[in-house]
Amino acid sequence: MVEKYAFHRLESCWGSKTSEEFNKYLKLLPLNHFAKSPSKSSEVEFSMFRAIEEDKYASKVMSFGRPQRDDYSNFVEDPDPHRKSFRIKDLNHIRGLKFPGLKRFPTDEEVAKGWAGRQRDQIEYAKALFVELKPTSMSSSDKSILEVRNEDFLLERGIACLALPVRDKDSLVSDLRLLKNTYPAICQKIVCRANGSESEILLNSCSSNPFLVNMIIVDSPSGYSAIPKVESFPWFFCTLNNEDLKDTFLVDGLLDWVSAARDSSYIYPSRIGGLLRIRDNYSSKNLISFHIPLIMECISFFESLDEKKSRSYALKEISNAKSPSQKSQETTFGKEMPEEIDFSKISVLQSELPKLETTRTQAFDCKMVRAYREFHADNQSIVNAKNRELILKIGLDLEQEGEEAMLQIRKEDPLFYQFYQSLKIIEAQSQEFNE
Repeated sequence: MVEKYAFHRLESCWGSKTSEEFNKYLKLLPLNHFAKSPSKSSEVEFSMFRAIEEDKYASKVMSFGRPQRDDYSNFVEDPDPHRKSFRIKDLNHIRGLKFPGLKRFPTDEEVAKGWAGRQRDQIEYAKALFVELKPTSMSSSDKSILEVRNEDFLLERGIACLALPVRDKDSLVSDLRLLKNTYPAICQKIVCRANGSESEILLNSCSSNPFLVNMIIVDSPSGYSAIPKVESFPWFFCTLNNEDLKDTFLVDGLLDWVSAARDSSYIYPSRIGGLLRIRDNYSSKNLISFHIPLIMECISFFESLDEKKSRSYALKEISNAKSPSQKSQETTFGKEMPEEIDFSKISVLQSELPKLETTRTQAFDCKMVRAYREFHADNQSIVNAKNRELILKIGLDLEQEGEEAMLQIRKEDPLFYQFYQSLKIIEAQSQEFNE
């Protein structure tokens, strides 16, 4: 009853799965369903701080899934000696595909497509296929008790399961397409989860084949790929360790995937289509169940769309103008790169900076940037420039003037110095990635 009430309240606030407007009365209430999502702009200085904001947002907006998560936790912790048996099939080198055992009569369209010989012949189907990517060194049968119980939970809810060893991007794309072509009624919707280096392979595959899967789940990925420029984007969920947050360029790239997944006119994907969580000693156990209500909502959302609307193949318009990050990649810094960003020192210096009389938060705000803007108040390009761009420009100019100029600025405005040194690290990581 609690779970049904939680989802009833959610639909009362957000409407049906294809709705584009909130409930005009309930949205006035301070419910977690209407939690404000982190800004997509660069109003947050560093990706680490943005990731922390995303973690808080995900915790609030997914509060409706708590009853379902509790149900899942109780299920996986129960050894249950009387497990249900499910049919298992092998497809060439793909072994251990588990079917949930659902059957129905095919539609006229499915008969025409060859999914069934006759309309009176039942076909086996699944609500979706859950694929857990594994290293090639591991067998599909090498599963922990938690992984086995996770599969049991999904199977009992009509979702087929597969542990798939993956070598590289091409083999993964080939295997998923083989599954779609061989078992179309099982693989109409695909959810893929991966960890570490397999996560990078998954993101590489989805970057060039954005309509291959419906949802991507990655845990501490070792790398990432550029987001695909398409209108319809797969749902995206990422978890990171505190140690991962030190790689600012990686986190920044993953946040692009989060933002792109939430770029939708439909309420459900625009709120929960892209989420990020940070694992730590306190929340690691709780996060084991976090993906469950997210998977269910993703499947339910795509089920609610007709075939034409479910995947739009339109490309997004790409501006010819260079972004600040593209411009900065062409920059060569004269001095040695700092080793790491000192976030604690930056936070202390920011707290000491006099506040501007404005309702809008200014990222990378410091005394040097304020003075530079005031001096060039009649220059429209400076007025329109972001603080980040100005810091890089001023810093490079100071380096060209010599070490004494930078030392003087370091004394007068230590916050500017910290910002500049931090941006040098980020831009250096960016250049390494593009090489």
